[in-house]
Amino acid sequence: MSEDPSKLSYGTRIGMTMTIVAKEGIGTVSAVIRLKHTLQDAKVFCVEYLRDNSPRCITDVIATTKLADRVTGNCVERTWTDMHGSSYSFHGSARQSPEMIKQGLLSETDYLIRRDGDEAFLPNLSLASYAERLEIFQSLCPGIAR
Repeated sequence: MSEDPSKLSYGTRIGMTMTIVAKEGIGTVSAVIRLKHTLQDAKVFCVEYLRDNSPRCITDVIATTKLADRVTGNCVERTWTDMHGSSYSFHGSARQSPEMIKQGLLSETDYLIRRDGDEAFLPNLSLASYAERLEIFQSLCPGIAR
């Protein structure tokens, strides 16, 4: 999860961020955050994660990282699509969820997020992956998940 408000995370590793270039309709049915994977973003990933300060690393990361130039959301329906093209839905608090209680599951997360097509709520792989998706939703639809 990015600590910089001008960035959004696209992955779970250090430096996997994109620069926010514009925001439109935040908090509405047509929220959009436009993104750019900059040379500086790639350099941070190269230096901080790969420990490689070479220009070749930066150009390789830019060339091989295929991401959309935006994330979109519908804050009324509580759905969004990330920069990988995956769609998600927000289902409220995990702490009071009857579904989680009925299944006898304890949640490691504050909120229930489901990837379209999946039956299980996130995180089904890692808390870091969950945090990345929650960060995108909070950026598109502030005030719903606090």
